[in-house]
Amino acid sequence: MSEDTEPQGGVQADKVPERVMDGLPTMYGFQTCPFCWKVRALLRAKGVAFTEVEVDPMKKKEVAWSDWKVVPVYVEADGTQVNDSNDILHWINENHTGDMQFPTQGQDADQDAWMAFSNDVLGKSIVAVIYRSYKSSRQALRYVTTVDKFSRFSAWQSIWIGGFVMKMVGKSRAKMFDLAPEDNFTHQLDVMSAGFKGDFFGGDGPNGADFANFGILRSMQGLRGYDLLEAHPVVQPWYGRMQTLSES
Repeated sequence: MSEDTEPQGGVQADKVPERVMDGLPTMYGFQTCPFCWKVRALLRAKGVAFTEVEVDPMKKKEVAWSDWKVVPVYVEADGTQVNDSNDILHWINENHTGDMQFPTQGQDADQDAWMAFSNDVLGKSIVAVIYRSYKSSRQALRYVTTVDKFSRFSAWQSIWIGGFVMKMVGKSRAKMFDLAPEDNFTHQLDVMSAGFKGDFFGGDGPNGADFANFGILRSMQGLRGYDLLEAHPVVQPWYGRMQTLSES
């Protein structure tokens, strides 16, 4: 890739078989990444054996080989690299068969719209809640550093310096919406629940929209705002069904 070419999502032209671990599909990510949870949930629901490479969230040296610096980075067992969480979901759906199948991109406009909602609306809404204040940002990052791969110094940097940075990020995300962060998050859960066509976005079974939005919400466990999800009368039961499918 030339220096003036932007890295792209989707399937990459060059295979990277040397980045496959243990001969299995390999996801480069970290435990609290909401976009990684999308991929993790679908692979588990499909019963696909896979390997995870834990990326240092501060230095990201584990993905220094890739032009795409945002996790997850997915490498299929044959070395095919796929970037961007929703593109990865479609790749896995199309290349790993089984009962858990859903429409390909472009076949179902509702599914595609709700998958975009997971990134464009829901993901930004949870950031505004989790990182609403400097105190809540430090608390969240303190939790993150106990789960993800941080050196002692990186953990200190993340909590005390990253806390300030994430407070600013949370503030910028909050400005995208008319409501206060917690009220907006609850509102977006209401909006999201209107998209269910039965037990799932996909009706009787989940589709790409279910995995995309579940992944975003799954990353909130243990963090500020998760109680709002637990209290939602429609989304919480759906969340429980998705958790059973993807974590049993």
